[in-house]
Amino acid sequence: MLPGINIEFDNGNLDTVVSTADGVFGLLASAVAVVDKFELNKAYQIKNMADVANLGILPDVNNYVLYRWLEKFYEEAGEGTKLWIMGRAKTEVVSFWFTPDVATGVTPAKKLYDASNGEISISFTAYAGTTEVVIENGMDADVPLAKSKSQTFNDLYTTENFAPVFTILEAYAFTGEHDDLLTLLEGSDNRVGIFVGNTEKRTGDVTINGCSTSVLAGRLARIGVHENAGKRLTGSLATLTAYIVDLPVEEFDVEALHDKGFITFRTHIRKSGYWISDDPLATDPANDDYSHITRRRVIDKALRVAHNIAGEQILNDFDVTNEGKVDPIYAKNVEGDIEREIAAQMDGEISRDSTNRDDFGVVAEFDKNAVVSATSRTNIKIRVRPKTMNRFIEINLGYAVNLENV
Repeated sequence: MLPGINIEFDNGNLDTVVSTADGVFGLLASAVAVVDKFELNKAYQIKNMADVANLGILPDVNNYVLYRWLEKFYEEAGEGTKLWIMGRAKTEVVSFWFTPDVATGVTPAKKLYDASNGEISISFTAYAGTTEVVIENGMDADVPLAKSKSQTFNDLYTTENFAPVFTILEAYAFTGEHDDLLTLLEGSDNRVGIFVGNTEKRTGDVTINGCSTSVLAGRLARIGVHENAGKRLTGSLATLTAYIVDLPVEEFDVEALHDKGFITFRTHIRKSGYWISDDPLATDPANDDYSHITRRRVIDKALRVAHNIAGEQILNDFDVTNEGKVDPIYAKNVEGDIEREIAAQMDGEISRDSTNRDDFGVVAEFDKNAVVSATSRTNIKIRVRPKTMNRFIEINLGYAVNLENV
């Protein structure tokens, strides 16, 4: 085993009751190749719709879903936003994209992730395959399999490459019967989320069974890692239309989708436009610190920053005490480097105690009791304090004559 770093996510510390590339994402999509312009199974970096045009991707029968995904992404994220894309044959199902090839052992998603050199922090899917759809529990039976496969692969890729990533899938071919859906909130897939809804009706000029993960991707690309995609103060989404199957979102029971852990569109009373409902991942929020996209993105960014700093210490020599333990001065210096860098790169994204001028929202601490002279293994504990948000607000409203003693 080469000298390196092992980072484990510590979970269960939040008492939860029921200069990194933060906005660089990847897209795996069903597509048809365009001669001399766009190859399947090849990663492309694009930044605007002009790049899409240069690849020959058009809203025709071959690549309608892919084109519309990219169009809606840039409508929300803005031109100039970097995005990595890879087209896959329409004969493949989504779960295949996260499954190692039997012959080569290579997972299709890995090729996309590797091409970005660790930039991709979230991958999205846009499926428009030709395989027969089998409906189970209210949607394509391949979706739960893809959920499991992508969780396994994303965990592995994060561990092996220190480039944490998670995936947003589509609730493909959702029947519109929310009672048929199984809850996502009893699982443990905190590197997967599932989106329901589209900016187009399913039975329009082109039948679309997929979902507009593009809109969620575009919103996430333009906000901080600590911000919820559904934050009302950010403003409504760019799209002027939003549907669940063929029903406008305002006519569908989106609360029922939310209560089962799905991400979808919503409206707000006395406000025009559409918002993202919330940002749950497919895991039990009562037992998982990383149950939401915001918590996932913040801790993943902290991992990237910590790895960059601690990585400089690989094979570095340092003093030890008479007992063979790490020298306190060396430990203090490295701890300070990690804390300062995370605090600087995540300023405003982690929570600082304003009553304590020395609090930066992060603490790094060596295990100073370990006999490192014998093992050459150094253990560092890092903790960051997340921000919280108003998911529910309760207001007590009434009259009072004397307002000084309310």
